[in-house]
Amino acid sequence: QDKSGDLAIVVGKDRALENVSSEELAKIFRAEKSKGSDGVRFVITARETGAPERAAALAGIYAMGEDDYAKYFLQATFTGLVQAAPRPLASPGAMRQFVAGTPGAIGYLRASDVDDSVKIVKVDGKSPGDPDYKLKLK
Repeated sequence: QDKSGDLAIVVGKDRALENVSSEELAKIFRAEKSKGSDGVRFVITARETGAPERAAALAGIYAMGEDDYAKYFLQATFTGLVQAAPRPLASPGAMRQFVAGTPGAIGYLRASDVDDSVKIVKVDGKSPGDPDYKLKLK
């Protein structure tokens, strides 16, 4: 199955997270759900503005555009929901390295950029490459 156009949600290999609903995923990435079932705090990561993976995450996870995302995290920082917006990472390699090396990190990669340093989390029971998998790059 071709999964090159799919956006994979990734966590560290030791994370208990195996599957999330689309709704739960949005809550995690919006910092509305701060900890996993294992009690470890989520550390949200993002790609830099302009990256196709970021555009896909904004559309498929956040259901926001770039401006709404910036406003959302400005407000969330102001109210104390988060300390800062997710730090943008400039490459798939940087994303893999950060997620693999940071306890609680959750991020996203093109499915074709995933290696065995990180673990793919299913969304609504589906993996990248499955029919009906929702997170797609434009």
